[in-house]
Amino acid sequence: DLWIPIKPATDAALALSMMYVMVNEDAVNKPFLRDHTCAPFLVRSDTGKFLRMSDLGVEPEVIEVEAGQVSAASSENKGAQVGKAKTVQKIIDHPAVLDADGAVKSLPEAVDPQLNGTYDFNGVSCRTAYDLLVEDIMEYAPEKAQDICDVPAETIVELAHLALDGPCTHRLGWGSNSYTNGVHAAHANITMAALTGQIGYPGAGTGVGDFKACWGINAVVKGMTAAKYPMISALALPEIMRTDKWKGEDYPIRSLYVYAGNPVSNQVNTNEYINDVIGNMDLYVVADYTFTDTVKYADIVLPASHWFEQQELVPISATQCFLHSEKAIDPLYESKSDFEILKLLAAGMGYPDLIDLTEDEYMSQVVDTPALGALGITYDAIKENEDMYWYAEKPWIPWKNAEFRTESGRMEFYVENPTVQFDVGQEFDEDREHLPRYFNPTEAYEGSPTWDKYKLILLSERPRFRVHSMWSDNAYLRELDPEPTIKMNPADAEVRGIADGDYVEVYNDRGHCVARAVFNEGIRPGCMVYPKSWQQHQHKAGCWSELLTSEYDPVGVNESYFDNLVEVRVWNEE
Repeated sequence: DLWIPIKPATDAALALSMMYVMVNEDAVNKPFLRDHTCAPFLVRSDTGKFLRMSDLGVEPEVIEVEAGQVSAASSENKGAQVGKAKTVQKIIDHPAVLDADGAVKSLPEAVDPQLNGTYDFNGVSCRTAYDLLVEDIMEYAPEKAQDICDVPAETIVELAHLALDGPCTHRLGWGSNSYTNGVHAAHANITMAALTGQIGYPGAGTGVGDFKACWGINAVVKGMTAAKYPMISALALPEIMRTDKWKGEDYPIRSLYVYAGNPVSNQVNTNEYINDVIGNMDLYVVADYTFTDTVKYADIVLPASHWFEQQELVPISATQCFLHSEKAIDPLYESKSDFEILKLLAAGMGYPDLIDLTEDEYMSQVVDTPALGALGITYDAIKENEDMYWYAEKPWIPWKNAEFRTESGRMEFYVENPTVQFDVGQEFDEDREHLPRYFNPTEAYEGSPTWDKYKLILLSERPRFRVHSMWSDNAYLRELDPEPTIKMNPADAEVRGIADGDYVEVYNDRGHCVARAVFNEGIRPGCMVYPKSWQQHQHKAGCWSELLTSEYDPVGVNESYFDNLVEVRVWNEE
């Protein structure tokens, strides 16, 4: 009904400004903030942590809870694994709050926790989490935010009123996490739901929802020994390969086994990946069922079977179900399932006991636990039914009744202990991560370090005719979608002498790509949009992933697919 084109990578600033309107008009849902969020929690100015009752000399509380209900944030978890014990001990060090009588009390003891106020703890100033949030929010008046977001101030006010007039869902797509400030875009929108109290009932919530985790699976299965070794983000590989070090220690990597992926096509900064990762490998092995860009660089190619040629057990948290994908036919020719390939490799390398069970036996170990058995879910039952749900209530409502899986049981918009998605030895600003902020991304903004050379932001879209790079070579689909294209606004094309349908070269310092220009007035001026995941050989020159930065947010540790500046010119066919 209302489309608001926003300047790329400024989503957090827009959300903060909408919250400014809510606070400025005294329209926030104070009962929800008081009763269901961390808003009244006192925060220490010296550590950025919640003031705890143990700081005030009160011993933590020990309670008995059902197994599987202990949050990872809890201070301690004593007991057997999920499904092995009925109860465990949970130790709670309650946060301190200001009560209406002015006294500092534990959260359960307070009659009317206050949203505003300060407290001096042994010379350490403490303020409520809500006061700290408001202090940040008040920097983003609509008149200021309109200059950041290129959204009129009156439109920001209108959006704030729409968000207040519930039920309202903040549906966040995948785009925001493609910038180095994207974590804060999500954080800001979720925090807005806390201010309005619109979460946990039909039609209200956020697109970053509560995936109902299945606590009953056995994730520690014999033979899954990769858990003993570090999980390293692909974004850290180029630096490791250049230096032979990881987290300051010697860590030479000389071989890489690639399966279920096509990193040469889908990984950012293709030339860096080819030169620094593949170029420094002694052995590069790829298992696949189609001839991808990555296969072309392999020393050894292993023929993997198609998913129709193997079975699989998939827990799908978004819909709370187990899905059994049945094998339609036996693997053709010399192809084998990924499981069978790994089992043969283990035996061939002298470790036959490493993977010594059948697929069915491993899948049974994952699912056949007392916790799932109590729900009538077994591996045999899943195979028979093809899918089984572990959360029977429909429609499923994320965060129903304002129940949150945090230590406090509340919606904690103030992140007490920020952490990183993947630890690759990076440093990050912990103070910045407590609350939602707005800051420029790495590259894709006016005035960035490369702005003098490149003034177009390169974005991608998920195409209708592929899922990532799968089905890239499907002949029928190529009739409908024959070649790489780049969508651009006619205004940007005119100043560069580009006509609709011209072959153009999109370029920056990292690489280039040639595609056919398609005029589209729905594309924001200053931006270009390409359908992602075309293979290298399908371009007349270069490929899209050559242009993409390998810089990443140290907290989110995610590919910055949209955080790129480029320029474009008519291709001279050289």
